[in-house]
Amino acid sequence: MFFNLTPMAVVILGAIIGIAFALPLTVDKENVFANVLDLAAEMIFIIAAQRVLLKNTETAAQTAAQNQAAANHLQRQIDELTEKIAKRRVRLIEIRKT
Repeated sequence: MFFNLTPMAVVILGAIIGIAFALPLTVDKENVFANVLDLAAEMIFIIAAQRVLLKNTETAAQTAAQNQAAANHLQRQIDELTEKIAKRRVRLIEIRKT
């Protein structure tokens, strides 16, 4: 329900919830309650940031492995072509000698 809302709807919902919880509370209780919610939000931010970091690190490692595999494949192709060129040179020299 909450995660499919537009950004504006989330802001409005947050405002309504904040006002609804704050109205019956004293100022001291509002501060305590707000600090608890703030702490919970900070924990959610830290968890989300760490998850993004781990995902990005994993993606970067996979990309590096793919790039290395591609580079190895290209090097094998270069080596094969170099070997074919060398063999054809030898063959060409043999043909010229006859």
